[in-house]
Amino acid sequence: MWPLRTRRTSDSLTQAHVPWYLPRDRRYRRHLKFTREGRVFVLVTLGLGFGAVNTGTNLMYLVFGFMLSLIILSGILSEHALRKLEITRRLPARAFAGEPMLIEVAVENFKERLVSYSVEVEDHARDQPNERRCYFLKIAPRSEQVASYRRVPSRRGELRFVAFRVATRFPFALFEKWRELGAEDSLLVYPARLPTELPLMTMHDHGDHVGTARGRGTETRELREFRSHDEPRAVHWRRSAALGRLVVREFEREAGHLLSIRIDNHCQDPNDARWQAAFEEQIARSAYLAEYALGRGYAVEICARGERSPNVAAHAPADPAFRFLALLQPSSEHREFAQPSAGGRVLEARALGDPPRGRDAA
Repeated sequence: MWPLRTRRTSDSLTQAHVPWYLPRDRRYRRHLKFTREGRVFVLVTLGLGFGAVNTGTNLMYLVFGFMLSLIILSGILSEHALRKLEITRRLPARAFAGEPMLIEVAVENFKERLVSYSVEVEDHARDQPNERRCYFLKIAPRSEQVASYRRVPSRRGELRFVAFRVATRFPFALFEKWRELGAEDSLLVYPARLPTELPLMTMHDHGDHVGTARGRGTETRELREFRSHDEPRAVHWRRSAALGRLVVREFEREAGHLLSIRIDNHCQDPNDARWQAAFEEQIARSAYLAEYALGRGYAVEICARGERSPNVAAHAPADPAFRFLALLQPSSEHREFAQPSAGGRVLEARALGDPPRGRDAA
């Protein structure tokens, strides 16, 4: 059995066993293409070489050798510029479809003494191309450089990153050498938030209920004796003076309004582009309504056919509702709507963005 040579891989920095007898392009895959300047330089070099052979002029041989040495030196230095680089991406906490987001790309140079110059990194995502790149002028040995680029997700759902394209034209820009580094990652893209007219001001008479549990609020529930963990501001001083002992107010927690947003995700024809566009518009309008209602003191939940989002408390982050909307898909099965929580006001998403007529509605 052939012996195995251990090397440090640049993409994962883990010990991988690579047979020494494999061709070099199998152990370290890289690609090369001429730049416009490089094509001109190579053509001039070849022409000068033919002229030197035909004329036998020593000066032409000297210049021809010098130009060949520049080509060889360019290949060696560009090879070292791409060696022993580890690249990681840092994704944002939130991302919305149609809105720009910043993604950080960190490049760490693990070489002991050599500097990596003029390195370009392009982040590749599946089915969503992006032309922006991160440029690093100089990455010192045993150091890290960070840059960021803007990406605009085109649709909601899971955005899967697959690889990095690391390229350099160092030192003379005669060639562009690059390699692909596999780096898989995923980011859940929330739906776009499409502003819409909200029937929220007329909803205060519907779905609100008085709370009866103890907690912070403005209404006094009862008076009781003072305990060691009670706050001094809760002491009812007038009543305490009359009774000769400390008593405190027990407040009742006020329950907020509950808004249940109903989305009809039943689709008879998956190829109906018009219905798909209207469905995505409903998703976007529902996301805007959920965020707005939470900021106005409403608890929010989203009901679809056969599934329902978690109940998001008032003034809490809308991420559970956004996550449910980002993953909600049309269903060809005819299922009943999930029952909304008791005491809530049900708002049809159909009233926010009208889907095509003739669809089944509960």
